Amino acid sequence: MATSLITKKKIAKAFKKQLAVKNFDKISVVDIMDQAQIRRQTFYNHFLDKYELLDWIFETELQEQVTHNLNYIRGFQLLEELLFYFERNKTFYAHLFDIKGQNDFYSYFVDYCQVLMAKIISEYQSQEMSQSDDSDYLAFLTHYHARALADMLKGYVSQDEPKLYLPYFKKLILASIR
Repeated sequence: MATSLITKKKIAKAFKKQLAVKNFDKISVVDIMDQAQIRRQTFYNHFLDKYELLDWIFETELQEQVTHNLNYIRGFQLLEELLFYFERNKTFYAHLFDIKGQNDFYSYFVDYCQVLMAKIISEYQSQEMSQSDDSDYLAFLTHYHARALADMLKGYVSQDEPKLYLPYFKKLILASIR
């Protein structure tokens, strides 16, 4: 099983290298496997196509950053680590946000932002809010802040946003939940 994971990671690394120099639509399985220096059939032992590889990369990398740490790290610390991770992998995620259609990274990423925002809101919501029955409002806040975070990160890695203002984002979230 460990060999399988190592092989998948090697294929993912080769895919990332290809994505740095080519558009997603122009990358073939042959390109990926030539980069990885592994025979092409090995790719199909692990993935159906490059879209499934892309899904696997989303899942494993974002799970490592968000989901696996939900019970161990406070929400804003997780957010800071996520921002640091995106900073280190800015070029790769800029390309991912450009992919439209079958495996739209943005939609997938919003789901992870929802999980992160739900954690932050549950940790910091006011006593009155936690006692109220307004679950619709909490769901709205979670969705709103998740979309805002996803849009900010998309703009940041795409160079549209010059800087992420984490302190302002924290202030805005806290003001809306207290």
